[in-house]
Amino acid sequence: MERIFFVTILLFLLSPVITHGAVTNGGDIRITSEGEVSIKKAKVFQVAGGNFYTRIYWDDVFLRVTVITNKNTKIKKNYGEPATVGEIKEGDILDIEGAFPGSSDSFIITATSIRNISLTKEKLTTSGTVLSVKEESDEFIMKTKKGNTITVTTSGTKILRGIIPISIGEIKAWERVISAEGVYDYANDVLNAEDIQIYQDQSVFLPHNFKGKIKSISGTSLPAQIVVGLTKKDYTVNITNGTKLINKTGSDVSFARILVGDIVRFYGAVRKTDLNQVDDVEIFRDLDL
Repeated sequence: MERIFFVTILLFLLSPVITHGAVTNGGDIRITSEGEVSIKKAKVFQVAGGNFYTRIYWDDVFLRVTVITNKNTKIKKNYGEPATVGEIKEGDILDIEGAFPGSSDSFIITATSIRNISLTKEKLTTSGTVLSVKEESDEFIMKTKKGNTITVTTSGTKILRGIIPISIGEIKAWERVISAEGVYDYANDVLNAEDIQIYQDQSVFLPHNFKGKIKSISGTSLPAQIVVGLTKKDYTVNITNGTKLINKTGSDVSFARILVGDIVRFYGAVRKTDLNQVDDVEIFRDLDL
């Protein structure tokens, strides 16, 4: 049966022991009778190509361990994203799995896997609800579906509501973020977003009735655009030769009789690529005629 034992005094005899202050504590080594090695919290002191000279600390004493990597060594960041040998730097803290390469008078292991605890920025796609927006600093606070609160930075970020590009200033509190993708800093709970998708209620694009006052008319003949002010929003209404123009009793009227200031009702659909435009206007009724 495989025996697992902790290496303490025996391993210290393999390497000089010195006093060292303000370093990572809590290092751990486990070795099986088959020569398999598991190391927790090894600190990198020197990088030599694909190899690393590390130390495992227990308060004021340490053990030197040389770590050898090869093409089969699997390296990942602290939260699981794949990493490379080149991302390991002096001062990084590593968890290492491996084995002794053979007999040696020093502590050397060939690593099969390395987790770099110091690499806490990783690719992440998340979703949630906007809690507040800080337009002046290009960021908003979001509660994710997992329940944690994070800061989402948006400098240079592509933001879409449905298929419409928007700015950070157009995002409102309590809007639903379908997807926010970028590099997440786990240490500070900050997502540097590259792409954000805000939920768009598709029901607003269904054809329906509008009522408001004409603010401006472009042109004297069809096709033409009429800006109509509703209670909370202005729409540019695209009138075509196929639009039926009628008065309040339902009789046909000419386009020339429709004037700025008239109250109108019309039936159409908000454009999916521009929420300020109304297309497919079948009926345009002037209630002042």
